Amino acid sequence: MSVLLAAPARNEEMSTQGIVLGVAVLVAFLVVCYAIGKAAAWFKNGRFNRAWSPLLPVLGDARITSDGGVAVTSRLSGTYRGASVHALMTPNVAHKYSPGRNGNVFSVAVENVPGGADWSIVWNVGLPLVGNASWVIRSPDVLLTKRLEDADAVAAVDSFGRASTHYRVRDRTLEWSAYIEPRVILAPDHFRHVLDALLSLAAINKTVNPA
Repeated sequence: MSVLLAAPARNEEMSTQGIVLGVAVLVAFLVVCYAIGKAAAWFKNGRFNRAWSPLLPVLGDARITSDGGVAVTSRLSGTYRGASVHALMTPNVAHKYSPGRNGNVFSVAVENVPGGADWSIVWNVGLPLVGNASWVIRSPDVLLTKRLEDADAVAAVDSFGRASTHYRVRDRTLEWSAYIEPRVILAPDHFRHVLDALLSLAAINKTVNPA
């Protein structure tokens, strides 16, 4: 009888030891994965920081902020001609205009821009035999769309090629973005020109889209 009772006890002890060992192995594996992930993020953020270097002199009080995660994107912020601005570098994301491949998105934004309604300037590729590719101004406010057209808002961004410009009331941000591969950032002069264009658009927005 004692032999029969001892056998289940030993089996239960071995089972418990197996569970403890399995948990220990899993914890060790997760720790290793976490360490690898942190190291990869540190390496990527280091590359982002080096990539931003040419643009740092363009802004006042320039500072770089990582995304705090797996280093998918990086943010440069500061001031330009008295305005608070930022730029985002987001490499290797799904391409809007070329399905099936990835591209490098670069965004430039002016912050604290007051306004009454959202609007955007986007490149419309058109449809074969239906319409030509062209710039389109869109807004839920039809009258605002007309005022932006009359103010020739498109002219401010036309020279930069295919891109998107959006004004959002929610966060009071006027943002320009484009795919710029094989580059990951704009050249300093190009960056300045985009910032100047956005400040011109912000002035137009103040006139035609009051808060």
